[in-house]
Amino acid sequence: MTTLTLARARPDRQPLDRRRAAIAVGVLYITGTAAGILSVVATGGGRIEGPDHVADAASLGRGLPTGAVLTLVMGLALAFIPLVLFPILRETSRRLALGYVAFRTALETIGYIVNAIAWLALFQLGRDYDAGAADATGLRGAGAALAGMADASGSVVTIFFLVGAAMFLWVLYRSELVPRWLSVWGLLAIVPYLLAALLAMYGVISSFGTALVVLDTPMAIQEMVLAVWLIAKGFSDPLPAAAGHD
Repeated sequence: MTTLTLARARPDRQPLDRRRAAIAVGVLYITGTAAGILSVVATGGGRIEGPDHVADAASLGRGLPTGAVLTLVMGLALAFIPLVLFPILRETSRRLALGYVAFRTALETIGYIVNAIAWLALFQLGRDYDAGAADATGLRGAGAALAGMADASGSVVTIFFLVGAAMFLWVLYRSELVPRWLSVWGLLAIVPYLLAALLAMYGVISSFGTALVVLDTPMAIQEMVLAVWLIAKGFSDPLPAAAGHD
């Protein structure tokens, strides 16, 4: 192939790569969201809230390990989104693209792993409880500690997610890779999502209650609309003014 032919081929190849990346991100969003919803269903809506956490875990049975696996699937799917997007986002801001990778791929994923481990450990305690373990008091204490760890990891994951989301959505807003109304929607949805996390962290609302679901809904819908948009439309060309090396 001649040099002239290669020069002509490159412009055609880049849009195809961006189109594939957009579809991949849309699919990853949907996969992660579906796995997250199914994990809540598998764990009985997160009803390990005490006062006897071990008895609750025993009543859920294999729902806990199923929920743990689904949580890991969700975390893995969401962790790949910044990696797929990095070559595109860095055209606008390399620092924000790297920050997005750090918070969503690294830190947020660690939180999901901790959550899954806590659920698996609770499952084992529940089995011991059903088997009539002699130290029931000790099991209840350990169960309460593990349930608390799962709740705490969920709150930390939310903070990491929101920091990463703010970076991602700001790059989208600056570059107009997608319509700005989608980016603005996401940026505004961060506020009720953060409020829900803080209220749950301080015990004002339940970690799986109606109030939290209502406050989280704007962000959840925005992500699904963004996913469908990326699959159907892909990315727009970034604004020349948005390109930078920060």
